[in-house]
Amino acid sequence: MKIQWTELKKMLVMIALSCPTANAMIEGTPHDLSAVAGGSTCSFCHTPHGSLAGTPLWSHKLSNAVYSIYQSSSLEANVGQPTGSSKYCLSCHDGTVALAESITGGSGGGTYITPGTANLGTDLSDDHPISFVYSTALSTEDVQIRPPSTLPEELRLDRTGELQCTTCHDAHDNRYGNFLVMSNRQSRMCLACHDLSGWTLSSHESSLALASAANDSYLRNSEYATVMENGCLNCHRSHSAGGHERLLHFARSEDNCLSCHDGSVASTNLRPELSKFSRHDVVRYHRVHDLKESPNTAARHVECVDCHNPHAAQNTLAQAPVVPGVMRGVSGVTASGSPIEQVQYEYEVCFKCHGDNPSRAQSAITRQITQTNVRLEFDQTGPSFHPVVSPGINRNVPSLKSPMTVATMIYCTDCHNSDSESGAKGPHGSNYPNLLAYRYETSDFTQESSFSYELCYKCHSRNSILNDESFPHHKRHLEQEIPCSACHDAHGISAAQGTTTNNSHLMNFDTSIVRSDPATGRLAFEDTGVFHGRCFLECHNDRHSPKEY
Repeated sequence: MKIQWTELKKMLVMIALSCPTANAMIEGTPHDLSAVAGGSTCSFCHTPHGSLAGTPLWSHKLSNAVYSIYQSSSLEANVGQPTGSSKYCLSCHDGTVALAESITGGSGGGTYITPGTANLGTDLSDDHPISFVYSTALSTEDVQIRPPSTLPEELRLDRTGELQCTTCHDAHDNRYGNFLVMSNRQSRMCLACHDLSGWTLSSHESSLALASAANDSYLRNSEYATVMENGCLNCHRSHSAGGHERLLHFARSEDNCLSCHDGSVASTNLRPELSKFSRHDVVRYHRVHDLKESPNTAARHVECVDCHNPHAAQNTLAQAPVVPGVMRGVSGVTASGSPIEQVQYEYEVCFKCHGDNPSRAQSAITRQITQTNVRLEFDQTGPSFHPVVSPGINRNVPSLKSPMTVATMIYCTDCHNSDSESGAKGPHGSNYPNLLAYRYETSDFTQESSFSYELCYKCHSRNSILNDESFPHHKRHLEQEIPCSACHDAHGISAAQGTTTNNSHLMNFDTSIVRSDPATGRLAFEDTGVFHGRCFLECHNDRHSPKEY
């Protein structure tokens, strides 16, 4: 007797459904609906007769819903309305069809799926995308997606090469919980598809901290205890995510970081830092940042992920200017102004917002030469600059504290950092203006002390300054309560605006304190050689027409 393939397939399914072992794997699981709506364990989905054509003996009525689909600026896959086996799953899990409603019209009393995490609704924009072709072309376009040929045998695409609900879930087997096809400990399932740059050996990949202590109910209820075991699940959830785009736990992106980095899981508490007078105010901005944004045109904002890549961050140190581990894998802007996907140097992260972007912060000091583009202030071809991008030009700096030399380079965060010795490090917040790690007074008539200019004295010896070792009138100026900032512009002077004659030694006068010399009409400093120069100006009613040293 010749049997058609479709008939054979139906026979095999019927045999499987009648098998005590298969039945036992469903009994007692959430898919055993016999106690909820009556009927046999398998009858809610399957029937030996009158099933939908071309299906695995499917009997449950399909939903007519039109779904809102997951979208993201970083999504390369072409995702449309659900297809294939995903439609079978959604016939219950979108909550629009009664559990016992069959294709023949049976209603079974109108019992619907219980509201909760299993009820996905018709808004799938907060769920992992499904029903898209997972192809080699996709993995070529998105380098952080693994080729389909590398998928483990447990993760199966359908016969058209599409990823469906059944790629991750087996409705008949709940041994791993949530009907997963394999254990997701340490994100084994997630990482089978997602090849995250920098994830291996990152802090989040290897941390033994207890994620179950987080201020996040999702993590507190997780079957996994540590950050390492939860892996991707520390921040992401596959279904019913609070932050739809990229499936984050919370809609506000910083809440995903602060649920652990508030001292509950991570060793340091960032919340006090982010409440200080001067801060990178990540709480202020919502839905402004985008992964694909251009650093030169993006609207002004700051989020944790502007400076930190949670997939790649490491708790490792480096030497200036090399980017430290906590900022590893972040995008930025080079010293020449070119966007870069992964920074090599710390300053490239800072230049992303404080460089060419027209929304950058403005200076509170009125300078003779105005420049708010920090990238240009640190231009290594400029007349003078602090050694952030390259070693400084001045070969004679007697005030430098050992072990610093004129060849030493520094980080932006050597000056801009937390003012707390015991709190979380980094430019999260400070009680001093401009996110400074130490006090730096810029007001006229400031009385000199080790505390007034603590920022300067961290690198420059106060004794050397007051002993006039680098400039014969340093002590006199400070005793007359003229702040350092009256003459010196801490970042540097742009090569396009300053000269080595007028702007060496970071000279760029604060015009609210220093004015033009009435006799000559000039406001200028002139470098006339090593430890020699002269000034044309008026300051504190003292005229320099000029004064030389």
